[in-house]
Amino acid sequence: MDLAEETGEIPKALAERPAVHPHLEFEWRAFWALLSDRPSGPHSAVPFSSIDRYAARYGIDGADDFDRFRDLLAAMNAALNDVLAERQPSPPRS
Repeated sequence: MDLAEETGEIPKALAERPAVHPHLEFEWRAFWALLSDRPSGPHSAVPFSSIDRYAARYGIDGADDFDRFRDLLAAMNAALNDVLAERQPSPPRS
């Protein structure tokens, strides 16, 4: 935002950022906080153990609440993997 204010131009990534509904902000922040725990690779995911530790730290208890949290993070992870796959260059044709 500072760059946009300084230059008067909004960077594409900022202009196209997704809108996050207020009731999902916790999960959104959790996903980005846990992203560095993902192993590298084309279909990587945040490990269960990382999600479990984060949930315990922030008081998500009970199977239903944890399953909802884990499922939302898995959906965000799948969406990120889809975007990353689209950005991969196509292999050269022989």
